[in-house]
Formats: sequence, C-alpha cells, structure tokens
Amino acid sequence: MEKSNIPPFNVTLLEEGNYHRLYITHPFLKGRFKKRIGSRNPEDLEKIRFHLKYDLENHFETSEITREAVDNFIDNFISMQVKYTGSIFNYFEEFIQEKQGNTNKKTKKKLAKSTITAYHKSKEYFENYLVKKKISAHPAMINKKVLDDFYYYVPGIHNYKVKLHGKIKAFLKFVNKRQGITIDPTFMDSVFTEEYDNQDPEEDDIALSPSQVHKLIELRKKLKNGVIDIEKCCTSEKIPVGLLEKLFRMKKGNLVRSLDCFLFMISTGQYHSDIMKSKIYISSNGSITHLRYRRAKNGSLCKAIQVRDDELFIGKELIEQYGIKSGANFPLDLSNTHFNLHLGRISELAEFEFKLIGKMARKTFASLLYFHKEHPMPIHLLQIMLGHMNVKNTAHYLRINDDDIAKEIDRIMFSDKKES
Repeated sequence: MEKSNIPPFNVTLLEEGNYHRLYITHPFLKGRFKKRIGSRNPEDLEKIRFHLKYDLENHFETSEITREAVDNFIDNFISMQVKYTGSIFNYFEEFIQEKQGNTNKKTKKKLAKSTITAYHKSKEYFENYLVKKKISAHPAMINKKVLDDFYYYVPGIHNYKVKLHGKIKAFLKFVNKRQGITIDPTFMDSVFTEEYDNQDPEEDDIALSPSQVHKLIELRKKLKNGVIDIEKCCTSEKIPVGLLEKLFRMKKGNLVRSLDCFLFMISTGQYHSDIMKSKIYISSNGSITHLRYRRAKNGSLCKAIQVRDDELFIGKELIEQYGIKSGANFPLDLSNTHFNLHLGRISELAEFEFKLIGKMARKTFASLLYFHKEHPMPIHLLQIMLGHMNVKNTAHYLRINDDDIAKEIDRIMFSDKKES
C-alpha cells in the first residue's frame, strides 16, 4: 500500500475524574494507546487533539508504522507540547550519531574525532549553564538571549567561546527540524564570529620581515657550504664516541632540515600540521607552475600558490632538492615540539632577538605577499591562496584595517590615472 493511501489515526479525548486521557488508535495496530495529560480547558484540549493527529499523520506518512515508533512519538509529543517536561538533550546522542555518519564536504572524509569531542564539550558546558541559570532545557525556553549569554558563560578566549557556541547552535538546528518540536526562532540570530588575530598580537604571533627572511636564506647557504659549523655535543664516558658522533650528525641533519622546512612553509603558507598531514598537488600551465593543498585544520583549499624562486621564496629549489612529488609534502619527521626546538636554535644562529616558531611561517608568507613593495598581492587573491572563507578573515589575519583596504582599492582602480 502506498503511503498516501495509509488510513488516518484516530485521536480522541475522554474525561476521567479530574483529568483527561488521550486515546489513539490506527487500523494497522492492535489495541490503543492511552496517555494521561492532566486537567485542561476545552480549547486547549481540542488544540492538543488536533495537533497530535496532524503530527502523527504527517510523520508516519514517510515512516514505518510500528507500535513502538508510534508510542515513542506520542510520548515525545506530550513531553514537549503538553507537559513541557521534555529536554533538548534527549536528542543529543541521535545528533552525534548523525554527525559521525557525515563526511566533510571538502575533504570527503569522516568528521575528525576532535570535532565530535568538541560537540560533547559544548553540550557539557550548555547543560551546566542552563542548570546554573535555572533555565529549563525545554526547546521553548531556548532563544537568542539564552544563546548569547551562553557565549559569555564559556571560559577561555574568544575563538574558543565562538567554537562551542557554534557547536550548540548546530545541535539546536538539528532538534528544531524534528517533527513537533519548535525552538524560539530568535536563537538563529545569536551570532559570534571568530577573529583570527587581533590588533595586539602575542610576541610569538608575528611575521618575519624581508630582511629576516634574507638572513635565514643566507644562514641556509652557510650551513650547506660549511661556513657555519654546529657545536658538537658534550662528551660522555657513558656513551661511546661512535654513538655520540651519530647523534650529533642526526641532530645537525634535523637542524638543517628544520630550516629548509621552515623556508618551504614560508614559500607555501603551510603550518607544521599541514606539512605532516596534508598533500600538495603541483600543476603546470605553460611557464607557470603552482600548487594547492587542503589545510589539515579545517580542510579549506589553498590554491594557485606559485612555485618559484626569488629573493624571498625558494619553494622551487626545495622541491627539486628533496624530490617532492605531487601528492606528497616536505619530508619532515619531527613533532611540533622538536621542530620548534630546532627553530629556537636557528634563531640563535641567525642572531634574531626572538625565537622562531612554526606558525610564523604562514604569517610571513601572507605578509611578504600583501606588503610587497613592488608587487603587492591584492587581498582577494591572497584570500584564495590562504584558503580563507572570506576576505574578512584575511584582513583579520594580517591585521588590515578599513583604511588599508580603501588604499588598496584606490591603488588598483586608479593607479593608471595617477601615473598619467
């Protein structure tokens, strides 16, 4: 029998003493469902009867009619729409199961374990927040103010607050789509946006200047040519001389490779996690060679990155030296901690007044291109290379204010007229 030909549910209300009881039957099921709903005025009773009948028939038009399914649906309807005792968290496990079955639209892979963990953490904070504020977890009680206040309740920095706020909002959207459940629509207006950097960066959140990049490239040449030698490890009576020599050669090799990797990251805009987990794909179009890759962090696509050598970028030289093929990446086998330890030593050899860390490379890549004296990269093209969702993210990343953007627009639109 087609779904459209399925007979309707029969829903009646009877008064029994000081309370009312629902009686629900269906031709496909034996017996009836009896549900007590307490005392109600006639107008409310008719609304309950009408909406239950409508929701049952609407839901089971596309779902299998079994006694268990109907019973669960009726119980859910009463707790949510009649007694207001239902909780949004009753659907959290179902939400998580759906998420675990989903794939990332960009990477085509299952959601990372860290993403699922973040959903659980957001639920934990949201439950605690509702209890502390004495707010019911019933859908009807969730609105924009509740979500806004939750953002301020979450501890930590702004981006962490935004992350958990977004996870809970995604869960609420899932609950809101369920038959017979309605959350105050204003909850959709609760919006907080991540800020990738602020105007007062941390000491280690900087981009290297062109002259500092030059120093690193020169240091690389000196290490390669033996002009600068690395001090050997201290001797030890407990460790054989041969083993000490081997450890020293390994340490020196890792130091040189770390410097090369850092310069490769400057040339491609990658983080350490991208080097370790992502694959680059190299393409050629005539004389133009460029590469693309997906960020390990979020799967966003970074593309149209030039493979070339000049005074600041040596990506082509490094690709040839290490034999990096399309579908691979720079061959580094160091944890982020050990990588940064080697970068600290490189900072000393380059005579920097600060310690290099891996994340400075991507920042340097963006800054060298955007603030280039002769050929500054337009921000909308830099956005594509960085894999940002919109230009606003790129502006935050480089700490570009509206005046800077206005100057760039003026330069692009009117440079020819000014020259003439």
